[in-house]
Amino acid sequence: MRSRMVLRILALSSVLVSLPAIAQNSAGAASGLSGCGPIDLKFDVKPSKERPPVQPEPGKALVYFVEQDLNLAIVTHTSRADIDGSSMGATYGNSYFYFSVEPGVHHLCASTQFGGSSRDSLTAVAHFTAEAGRIYYFEIKNVSWPQSGEHDATLFPLDSDEGEYLTSTLQMVSSRQKK
Repeated sequence: MRSRMVLRILALSSVLVSLPAIAQNSAGAASGLSGCGPIDLKFDVKPSKERPPVQPEPGKALVYFVEQDLNLAIVTHTSRADIDGSSMGATYGNSYFYFSVEPGVHHLCASTQFGGSSRDSLTAVAHFTAEAGRIYYFEIKNVSWPQSGEHDATLFPLDSDEGEYLTSTLQMVSSRQKK
């Protein structure tokens, strides 16, 4: 009897200790995912004639954000990259852009809007630790199945060979936030 009571107290204690973490996750989900900026932002995206840098700025890391659309429909989507809650820019279809970051842990959020409203978007997240002087590549892949109306988006890091290959074959873009 006494051992059952001790087990119940231990179980209740572990639940009570984890409640702040559960509440924090719920609040985080309501306000957005880690790394994601405001969901309503829209971007104008156009081809860029600029040449990407070969090396990061001194004391910073360089991040390439690459999008590949694997659509079974003739529809192109805009994908947005946010880091640590700030929007860095967007891609449109098979394209890429880059941005600089300070060294340290960063939370990357990629969202692709598949419909007319921000509710029709899919979001993927990742985190990484940037080191000064390094180059990082992340790819978002978008897939649409027109028969079912389903969409999927995945975000993952690329190794440098694959990243260099994709950025040499895809269009670099620049983007501006719509007002």
